Amino acid sequence: MTQILPEVYLDYSDILIRPKMGINLNSRRDVDLKRVFKFKHGGMRTGLGVFNANMATVGNFVVAKKLLARGMFATVHKHYSVDEIGEFLTNAATENISLDNLFITIGLRDIDGEIQKLKDLELKYNWKNTRNICIEAPNFYIPNALGALQRVREAFPDAVIMVGNIASPDICLKLLDYADIIKCGIGSGSACLTRKQTGCGVPMVSLILECADVAHSVGGHICADGGIVDVGDICKALCLNADFVMAGGIFAGTDEAEGNIIERNFETPEIIDGVHVIETKRFKRYYGMSSVYANNKFAGGMADYKTSEGRELMIPYTGAIDNVLQDITGGIASCCTYIGAASVKHMSKCATIIHVHNQLNRVFENYSV
Repeated sequence: MTQILPEVYLDYSDILIRPKMGINLNSRRDVDLKRVFKFKHGGMRTGLGVFNANMATVGNFVVAKKLLARGMFATVHKHYSVDEIGEFLTNAATENISLDNLFITIGLRDIDGEIQKLKDLELKYNWKNTRNICIEAPNFYIPNALGALQRVREAFPDAVIMVGNIASPDICLKLLDYADIIKCGIGSGSACLTRKQTGCGVPMVSLILECADVAHSVGGHICADGGIVDVGDICKALCLNADFVMAGGIFAGTDEAEGNIIERNFETPEIIDGVHVIETKRFKRYYGMSSVYANNKFAGGMADYKTSEGRELMIPYTGAIDNVLQDITGGIASCCTYIGAASVKHMSKCATIIHVHNQLNRVFENYSV
């Protein structure tokens, strides 16, 4: 019998973090932005737990290199070849960029081929010391997913493995028998249409709380994936006890994201000499990996048994990704000073979350320059 749960499930837009007195933390520069992660199946990594999404537009080598250079974590999408990844690993090493926090993404469709791809990477390019694997599927509830995860763990017993996506805590323990990090979030991404097309999904705030509680009880970690609109949402996810946060759209308008800058002209209300002034705006294309565009590009078209659960967007051009990364590190550090957290690791211990009906004053938002 169908049930309706009585609890109210909350999203990032439904909460704020209440400022309060804490330890003697007088400056943002005093905040420790790095955390040491000890994983369930062995291995340790150190960094700020912010990922780029493993999507074609932002899960590329240029974006990954920028995040790694800033001490964050990074993924590269599953459509790169062994030699393309190997060339990136070689070049990054010569530039003294640490690859400790780089996750190589594979898919579920041909798990034999994907495991062989990783073995070839290991053999040809000495990918051994910091093996991090992301097994990506929009729906990790399908029966084949657990079997694929188990096979990857058997093939790479000392790797740090991240899997997802899920949107309920009931599956966490089963996945953490073999995985180290679970990606939580279905339908919350800006380029995702899953909730529209299927009606499935769970608001991120409640999902993080539920999954973190279960995962942490057995030494696992979670990555909050999707729904990030502003840097403040990253801060909220960390305060809610997410170990990692994955974002896509926030990077999609940068120079480093895939694709060329697209210029479009718009007629403005301003009139000079009887003619409306034309304003030129710049954009970059951003698309979900289940969109028609992505299926045409990577899968030879949309299969007749599927519907598009992603969309193609024109994201306003935002310039260099360094500016976004500075906003992220600065925003997190500032959040820590507001709640008295000496480090990112302490954010969840220091945070008090309040339920609100309005989080931003948007009265002049359309007048920004």
